[in-house]
Amino acid sequence: MKSLQTRILAIAGLGLLGICASASQSAAQNTVTGSFTLSHEIHWQNTTFPAGDYTFSIPSKVGREPMLVKGPSGAAYELPAVTSYKHSDQAGVLILEQHGKTFFVREMDLNGVGLQLRYSVPKAPKNEMELAQGPTSTEQVPVAMASK
Repeated sequence: MKSLQTRILAIAGLGLLGICASASQSAAQNTVTGSFTLSHEIHWQNTTFPAGDYTFSIPSKVGREPMLVKGPSGAAYELPAVTSYKHSDQAGVLILEQHGKTFFVREMDLNGVGLQLRYSVPKAPKNEMELAQGPTSTEQVPVAMASK
């Protein structure tokens, strides 16, 4: 009787181990990772990032989880305001919007995996808009996707 219980527990344990191993492998396959380099300071929602090299990871291709961004001054999580999906052959980019001398992250297009993430950008103050000499400008920062 004790031998039968031991066998059943061993089989159940091996089955549970197999399920856990396959779940972690499938989760790792959906992780999106990459890197980019900033030539100047930017603001990404409520976080300020200095110039430097950065890496990022998103837990899945769904893009609704916070992105972990790591760089010279530490790490921060960034949650997109809007997520959309569209595959493209174009390179991935981080789109910055400039207000005066300040740059804000407006969008991250990860075209290789078909993921577009949009972020909240503050509106320019009225007095700053009156002083502006033209429309808001944008800048694109290339994003390198990690090989899978």
